[in-house]
Amino acid sequence: MIISTMRKSKSRWFFIIPFFWIIIFVLGCGTKNPGLTSAKIYLKLTPPDYEKAIQQLQVALKQDPENAEAHFLLGKIYAEKKMYKQMLQEFQKTKKEKLKPKQREELQQIKKQKWTEVLNSGIRLSKRRKVVAQYKLELLTDFSRYSEYEDSLKAFSADLGEANRFSWDAYEMFSQAKPALEDLENILEEKTIDRYQLAILLDSTRYESFLNLAAEYVRKEEVETALGYYRKAYELKPEDSHVMNDYAVTLLSAQKFEEALALYERILDKDPTNVNALVNSAMIYAQKGEAEKAQQTYSRIISIDPEYSDAYFNRGLLFLAEAQAKIPILRAYQDSVEENPKDQKLLLRHRSAREEYDQLFVKAEGDFRKTTEIDPDDKDAFFHLGLIYVGRAQILDKGEEQKEDFNRAEEFFKKCLKIDPNDMESAKYLGFSLISQSKWKEASSFLEQVVESDPTDREAWGYLAIVYARLGKKKEAEEALKKSAR
Repeated sequence: MIISTMRKSKSRWFFIIPFFWIIIFVLGCGTKNPGLTSAKIYLKLTPPDYEKAIQQLQVALKQDPENAEAHFLLGKIYAEKKMYKQMLQEFQKTKKEKLKPKQREELQQIKKQKWTEVLNSGIRLSKRRKVVAQYKLELLTDFSRYSEYEDSLKAFSADLGEANRFSWDAYEMFSQAKPALEDLENILEEKTIDRYQLAILLDSTRYESFLNLAAEYVRKEEVETALGYYRKAYELKPEDSHVMNDYAVTLLSAQKFEEALALYERILDKDPTNVNALVNSAMIYAQKGEAEKAQQTYSRIISIDPEYSDAYFNRGLLFLAEAQAKIPILRAYQDSVEENPKDQKLLLRHRSAREEYDQLFVKAEGDFRKTTEIDPDDKDAFFHLGLIYVGRAQILDKGEEQKEDFNRAEEFFKKCLKIDPNDMESAKYLGFSLISQSKWKEASSFLEQVVESDPTDREAWGYLAIVYARLGKKKEAEEALKKSAR
């Protein structure tokens, strides 16, 4: 009996020991952080119960606010729910040294994946904003097309969670729809910018977010803000030609010529035939007053693309400006030569200045003519052809050559008016050319159009006063003279 009892006791004790440790183990786990344990259980369900997991993780964080794993799991849940800002907040609270290596790696993979997701959503939102802007423009012209766009507008609003804010079915005219279209456009703009900024927070080492954000601020005409983002994109991707070009264009628009030129020089080092970079470089040289460098750059463009009409036209403008700058000098020399006809040094200087002028004239005239050959409807090229002949006619002695130059000017200004009958600047210069040929009646018809279009044009009234006087219209001449002096 004793032996039997002892065996029972021993047997009972044998089974009590593991049960005791199981209780201690369970209680120990619970004491450690029951909220975290419960959250993991909810996350392992199929499908996971995210809402209950969030509740339990919040309980866990009340007990231990610095629990890295709880913050990590919350961030994962928010990532799945596309709650990007909340995801970032939780990941930022995670002390990486307290995470397991696999969790640290997973966190980085999630951020990488969500960066792509967020950036692409920003691009989609930007495209939608452009679509809405286009709808607004088209509906301003023809509101009968509204039914074509209504479903798209509803979809855009619903996707943004803004459906209740709009009444797309109620608009019957553009004035009603315009505020809603503008409101939707603004919402899309704000969300686009928000997404790009969020992408930067997710990964500030990727240049695409900065580049797209800069473009949004360029469109908003906030150039300095745009430049800040372009600068960062350029720092991250200094060899990318698209980054350099967009950055340089914005610097150019901000009149930061030296910085823009430095970028274009880098672009051209990589691609010497980049016409866009050459054109903008030439414009910068012209703005800086470096005419020779600008001319050389336009010549380089022409060597790459012999049919690039704007290169001829812009180079012609530079030659014309130089030629016009010499006209007052030539007039001064002419007056001096008339007073001192035997002064050989003066005659040589006059001849040299005239030769320089003639060379510039030939270059400018050749470039403008080439422009009209490439584009026969280029009104500006014909206008400047008229200008160079008017300019030369004014330094020629009265005679057949001068008459011929005014006649050529007349021809070119008439071509301008044929292309654009409402071009009053050409009409005024045509009137001056006709006056210079004593074609009084014809001159009056064109000049009258000018003052009818712009009654404040004192120069045109002055020309009309001369014409009316020549035509014997004394009263009209006096009235025109008064108006020219106002």
